[in-house]
Amino acid sequence: MFKERESTPPPSSPKETTPPLSSPPSSPPPSTPYFPPPPQQTTPPSSSPPPPSSGSPPPPFYPSPALKPPTPKNVKCKNKYYPSCYAVQHVCPTSCPASCQVDCVSCKPVCKCDKPGAVCQDPRFIGGDGITFYFHGKKDKEFCLVSDPEFHINAHFIGRRNENMKRDFTWVQSIGILYGTHKISVSALKTSTWDDSIDRLALHFDSEPIYLPDTEGARWQSKTVPMTSITRIENTNEIIIDVENVLTITTKIVPITEQESRVHNYGITNDDCFAHLELGFKFFFLSDEVNGVLGQTYRKDYVSRVKMGVLMPIMGGDKKFAASGIFDADCSVARFQANRVQSNIYKAPLNLQLPSLNCKGGIYGRGVVCKR
Repeated sequence: MFKERESTPPPSSPKETTPPLSSPPSSPPPSTPYFPPPPQQTTPPSSSPPPPSSGSPPPPFYPSPALKPPTPKNVKCKNKYYPSCYAVQHVCPTSCPASCQVDCVSCKPVCKCDKPGAVCQDPRFIGGDGITFYFHGKKDKEFCLVSDPEFHINAHFIGRRNENMKRDFTWVQSIGILYGTHKISVSALKTSTWDDSIDRLALHFDSEPIYLPDTEGARWQSKTVPMTSITRIENTNEIIIDVENVLTITTKIVPITEQESRVHNYGITNDDCFAHLELGFKFFFLSDEVNGVLGQTYRKDYVSRVKMGVLMPIMGGDKKFAASGIFDADCSVARFQANRVQSNIYKAPLNLQLPSLNCKGGIYGRGVVCKR
């Protein structure tokens, strides 16, 4: 009896232990269906990490160029008629670190694109009246910049379409100059990666190519028209076109940088940096008939129609200034007389020997007229 009673308790105790063991398994199954959702939530994060990892490399590359401001360029006065300033070296202002020149009169560096007669950037013009305005035109089209009975200048625009805007981003890729029976063209060659040590200029006179050594001071002069010359003012990509007693045009080729593209949302890709011209015009003789996007601003009776006080004052008139080709003086405001054999500016330069003037806008030189 005693033995049986002793034996019975042990079996009962294992039975008591087994139920707790059996009960936990039964409880997990119901709980397991609820626990899977959390693991599923953890799996998406595991799939999301790949994107950040793939996107993480770009961020370090994008900010890096923005952190490196361009090094200001050193410039000097190259006009020997100003001995006190000649060859004195200056540093370009921070607003135009790579595109300035020395005003030999004041002996100070000035931004080339801030002077009357300048055409730069997403065509930004400084008129003869000193007023800044933008003319966007259209990509892959030609427009009349200046038209006078004595000469005519067209520009070819390149650009990219901005899907978020109603216009193209545009830049001046080339210009065509007509005077007398002659013509000059200056173009920026297409290039993917910009290297300022490589010349990207294409020059032609009367359809014949012009070759200039890549050396500052290298000069070409027409054998048939000695009054026409082209001179390098840098080893590459910057020249001065001079038609004596008619006009002087400073031309520099520049690219759209990655930083500019990002800031302005140009969307420039690696296959084309949209090399274009920065231009500075100086005219020695203009009639009261002069017209064109830029030319009209030199008329005595001209009154600017652009909206002042806005961030980007825009001049319209795409149709009025449109030309059918780089050497076609057929815009509706054209004034050029191509059949004129002997021009007044060639045979009577007496009224062109004007004193050198210094204007508030920084423009100076023989034949320059300061306007209010």
